[in-house]
Amino acid sequence: MDMQGNYRSLSSTESRIVLGLSEEGRRELTRRDAIERFALSARSADDILQSLVRKGWLARAGRGKYLLIPPDWGATPLGESNTLALASQLTPDGYVAFSTAAAHWGLTTQLRSVIWMVTRTHARDRRINDSEVRFARLPVKAMFAIERVDVYGYPVPMSDREKTVLDCIGWPNRAGGIAEASAILTRAARRWQWEKAIDYLERLGNIALIQKVGYLCDTAHVALPDPLRARLRKQIKPSSRTYLVPRARGAGESRYDREWGVVVNVDPDLLFKI
Repeated sequence: MDMQGNYRSLSSTESRIVLGLSEEGRRELTRRDAIERFALSARSADDILQSLVRKGWLARAGRGKYLLIPPDWGATPLGESNTLALASQLTPDGYVAFSTAAAHWGLTTQLRSVIWMVTRTHARDRRINDSEVRFARLPVKAMFAIERVDVYGYPVPMSDREKTVLDCIGWPNRAGGIAEASAILTRAARRWQWEKAIDYLERLGNIALIQKVGYLCDTAHVALPDPLRARLRKQIKPSSRTYLVPRARGAGESRYDREWGVVVNVDPDLLFKI
């Protein structure tokens, strides 16, 4: 790549901004930062930021927020991977989750135009490039097991493999439905850390989720280690009863799995297939 040629396309102020961020290893820039740090008027800052976006050096990551496209990428934003980095900048406490994280961990082959983010604070859905960014709020106690994964040089916060799977089972509508969520579970179970997964289930304290995971593991003939299986069974009371998916009016016939106390209100033949 002709780095000098790329820099020559920038004005002196644009070069100061790009080089300054690059030398300091910074990836984010706000409109206020540009005004204060580079002694610009509000109008000049807006013009320069718009120019850098147009030239491909910055990408918008929300109102008044910008993400630097590293110089060694060239002045051309990347596609979906770059979009994940942008989405992670839309809220200070957000992280990538559900089907989006499952795709990153190689647990689904389904490509979707929705990026799922979990956040503690309210955030409105946005669009970045051709993707819709949807925000979901979880109980504070359920917001853990977050890693910073490298996405083309950007540290993107994301739920780890085990937590991603549990979240997909708990909220299948955010994973493409129960069929896809169950398939994600079976794929993950071949290489995830069982001890970690069981620890997460106990930490969540969601008995219904434990029941669903146990039922799906049995149905898919997943080899859940006996000691860990016993730990899960201890959490379930004789009166514990849950539906595999939320009840809906007009639903068809269902059957009851006594082992885990799950009302299977979907066709079992539809599970584990995506």
